[in-house]
Amino acid sequence: MKWNSENREEFFAYIEKLTDEDTYTECMTALESIPMEERDYQVWYQLARAYQNFAIIGNDDQGTPSFIGDKFLLKSIDILNSVREEGQDKAEWNMRMAYAYQYLTHEEEKAIPYALRWAELDPEDKDALGVVKECREEIEKRSKVATEKVIDQETAEIDEDWGVYLCNAFAYDLPAVIRVNLALRDFEYTANYPNRLHLQILYKNANDSGFPTREEGEYVYSIEDAVEEIVEQHGDMLAGVVKCDERVRIFAYTKSELGYYDEISAVMSKNFPDYAYTLAIVDDSDWELYFQGLYPDRYEYQSIMNMRLIEDIKSDGDSMVPRVLEHCLLFKTEENGEAFLAKVMEDGFIKLSSENQTDNEDIDKEHLYVLVIGREDAFKNIDEIVWYLMDLAEEFDGEYDGWGCHIVK
Repeated sequence: MKWNSENREEFFAYIEKLTDEDTYTECMTALESIPMEERDYQVWYQLARAYQNFAIIGNDDQGTPSFIGDKFLLKSIDILNSVREEGQDKAEWNMRMAYAYQYLTHEEEKAIPYALRWAELDPEDKDALGVVKECREEIEKRSKVATEKVIDQETAEIDEDWGVYLCNAFAYDLPAVIRVNLALRDFEYTANYPNRLHLQILYKNANDSGFPTREEGEYVYSIEDAVEEIVEQHGDMLAGVVKCDERVRIFAYTKSELGYYDEISAVMSKNFPDYAYTLAIVDDSDWELYFQGLYPDRYEYQSIMNMRLIEDIKSDGDSMVPRVLEHCLLFKTEENGEAFLAKVMEDGFIKLSSENQTDNEDIDKEHLYVLVIGREDAFKNIDEIVWYLMDLAEEFDGEYDGWGCHIVK
């Protein structure tokens, strides 16, 4: 059913029908189709409710993965804040704020004041105090797990080597831009930083791909900078930033959670009050998120290296026109290298040089046959070219060892 100003009563009856049938996606679509200029408090409230139902219950009562659900809970908070003046003295508005924070990870403390206000405005609704009880139990359970132990930490220099890459399927096949400190891969004292800080912030103007507009992206950088400053003041380390699905997620590894909730809350409320966010600090003593989520796979890592080399070429005043790009590959035997060469020559590559280092006693490594090939290509295609050569080299017991080119001005 399509909304118009004359079928208001019928339209909201239709929304109730969809809600009763647990078809929340259809419900959201119908409400989102209402023109912005025609959305009043009731429309915004119903949309916030639909977002929450989808996040908490899911279509057909099937649930929704927390990665997706968190976004819709944050969107519901953003909506409810936009009508705070009209809703703050209504039981239903406080109920929705309470539910949103209750179901967001580690945000139960924020849910309690709204649930208490809900109970005050509607004393007959026993669910309000039920939310308070559940939240307090969860907070108490979490406090028993948390530790305030100060770790006797080895003094260690925290190196930085930041790389940026595009990940085509960060979670649930969603595209993401990831900025990660590659140097932490070889950090020796990970055991001293067993807690993972996870701050997620909802964009206000994301595009269809889930990334921020250029203007908002520049603004959100200031939030990242503020959080990084807090992390550094604690002597902890920022690990990475992920932009994905209408949110930015900031990850750091910390010695403990002490002070973070109050300090980040103060910064967000003072400097960025319009942004809905969640903050959680959880145990991740094996740094699972860093190694399995943030750190690039071999293709993504090579993409970072490609990008760096291209930036170096540009900085030399290169014209960036297509030219012969030279690729170096290493093989266990000359026979494997020559077989690889025969295959890539079918794709237009030519042999530039080769060297068999088998008789060189000063070299102690597995891949002793060095092959350099070349083909005229445009820089914009470098990732696909390199990935192809990487995969093909593996078929012949070889390794890709990088590329280069002559500068053209």
